[in-house]
Amino acid sequence: MPTARLRLSSLWVSQASRAVADWCLRIAAVVALALRAGSISDGPAWQSAWQLATVAFIAPFILLAPFNGYLSNSLPRRRVLVATAAFIVVVVLPFAFIPPIGGQWVWLLSVTAFAAAVYQPARYAMLPAAADDSRLPLPRVNGWMEMGSSAAILVGILLGLYFSAPTDDDLILPAFQPELAGVLVGLNALCLATACFASFPSDRVRPEPVRHAVAGFFQDVCRIGRERTALGSLLGLAGFQALVTAGSGVLLAGALTSGLDHPGELLRALLLVGGGAVAGCAVASWQAHPFRNLGLVPIAAAGLLLALVWGGLELGLEPILPAAPAFLLGFTGALVNVPLRSAYLAAVPADARGNGTAVMNTAIYVLTALLALLLYGLTRAEVLPTAFAQFGFLALAAAAAAGLAVWLLFRATIEALLEWIVWPFYRIRAHGPGADRMPTRGPLLIVSNHTAYADPFWIGKIAPRAIVPMMTSVFYDLPFIHWCMVHVVGAVRVEAAAFRREAPELQEAVALLRQGKCLVIFPEGRLRSRADVLLRPFGQGVWHILREVPETVVVVIWIEGGWGSFSSRCNGPPLKNKHMDFWRHIDIGVGVPAPLAPELLQDHRSTREYLHAACLACRPYIGEPGA
Repeated sequence: MPTARLRLSSLWVSQASRAVADWCLRIAAVVALALRAGSISDGPAWQSAWQLATVAFIAPFILLAPFNGYLSNSLPRRRVLVATAAFIVVVVLPFAFIPPIGGQWVWLLSVTAFAAAVYQPARYAMLPAAADDSRLPLPRVNGWMEMGSSAAILVGILLGLYFSAPTDDDLILPAFQPELAGVLVGLNALCLATACFASFPSDRVRPEPVRHAVAGFFQDVCRIGRERTALGSLLGLAGFQALVTAGSGVLLAGALTSGLDHPGELLRALLLVGGGAVAGCAVASWQAHPFRNLGLVPIAAAGLLLALVWGGLELGLEPILPAAPAFLLGFTGALVNVPLRSAYLAAVPADARGNGTAVMNTAIYVLTALLALLLYGLTRAEVLPTAFAQFGFLALAAAAAAGLAVWLLFRATIEALLEWIVWPFYRIRAHGPGADRMPTRGPLLIVSNHTAYADPFWIGKIAPRAIVPMMTSVFYDLPFIHWCMVHVVGAVRVEAAAFRREAPELQEAVALLRQGKCLVIFPEGRLRSRADVLLRPFGQGVWHILREVPETVVVVIWIEGGWGSFSSRCNGPPLKNKHMDFWRHIDIGVGVPAPLAPELLQDHRSTREYLHAACLACRPYIGEPGA
């Protein structure tokens, strides 16, 4: 049996070959529609053809969403991939042996779109299981997949133009159109062969009778609507995808207008947008942290706005392809797509992923179709007669989206930028059985030793979600740190005192866990101050918290390398009398995530002693003695 990563590679090849075939056929349909509506140099004809072909391709995704969701939610997804690829091979094969007929590419695009509408939800629904089985972060897996799709789209466009572009100014279609059908058959045969190996043991399906399929689909729609992360990422993904598709259509239509007479200009347009998309996916996959990956969205949204404004200004001055905005449009489109799609796939319940991906495609394509139809109508009515006007219209929508993204994802963006700043100073690595098993949803309490002020930053690097640390007032009240803790991190302030009758921070911590947050606590209550004392006794606070929320998953960790760092108490107060850290190794041993047994929570001494011992027991994961 192939390993999980080999099966993931097979899925990558399958979806890439599928994308090449889809876009090759899509471009052939655009050319056919445009030539029916006008001449080679008729810009509105090309722009209208692009929008109409877009609507023809995505209509099945919208109309058949419940049925598509049923197939990818109830049946083994590998079978769904294989069956759809086989269907397209059977449909396209006859056209490799018959003379060209009028409108065949438009007809084929509409028919094969039905199979693509089934293939795509099943393929996306497999990605969380593929990430789990291959022990890779979902943003990285999704980034690699989208990078392959972006490169495949570029290849598909080039093939479509090569096989379907008219041979002269008389608009005579080339005589070797059957060869295009042969290429489509070969690509789908490759998709079929590689899909046979795309199976992941942890992938869950939910068998249900056909008569319950529609009801189950709408029930899952309601479940997704109640999940804040899923709903937010879905709406953001659909909106940005619609903007990027519309902007790419304006660019490509303009390139097609002059590109058929100037192949070099057209090729340059394709390489710029497609190359930007590949680069954007590569950058997005590099940031593998699920929460900080979302921090790329506001950055990408601002870049998308810049690309649209810049492109519109350049086209307004001179009707030639704006090179830098074209690349930036592809780059930012991919940079916003990967984080939002990854966040959505991670937030959808495991037993509803088939329906969830059908919902995702439906939302994306509904907004894309509406925007495409709106631009088509405004173009034909000459309200937006030029690419400059269309870019201006899209830029207004992008500005609103960028502002909303900054407001909603401010913390994720700050953390993503901070990671770049911290990168030269610390090499942070997680070890142990819990390193890649921390839950991404639900109440989670991380219990750690306290070596330095920077401990929360190091923990945030290895925890796959946003953390809320409990921090003593000594550090919390420092200048600038206080603003960050209040307005960015939302940390829980713990008053530093030898004895207190009340501890309001405990109830605040309990409330956060009940909201499903990830809380970080240092039960020692203070920084390590002596080299010969590894770990001080734990206070009662952790017991009070867990007693109130006993279902909380607890992860005990040990941080090694913090003692002696710039923010530790080694050889003097933190941040004083020490050299700045550079490339310092911070190793974190991570225990198995699990709730504490009820008997441990009966007495505060049992809880404290157990967690204290569990913390020391994480030291061997990083090569240190247990005590």
